Amino acid sequence: MASLQFSIRLPEKLDQRLNAYAQQTGTTKTRVMIDALAHYLGCADDVPLTRRVFEIEERLAALEAQMKSQ
Repeated sequence: MASLQFSIRLPEKLDQRLNAYAQQTGTTKTRVMIDALAHYLGCADDVPLTRRVFEIEERLAALEAQMKSQ
């Protein structure tokens, strides 16, 4: 199935956060947007497993850091 292209307007601060997140995770803004839409629309099964594992690892690291600071 061919990918469709569309354009959106983002507030500047949201675009900055999107850029920072994409850079931090080593992915593209397009991939971040696709993953975010899939989660929002309830079709997270369309998100690759490697992406979901990465998100779980991020959450685990945050929890571990929180536990160490207590």
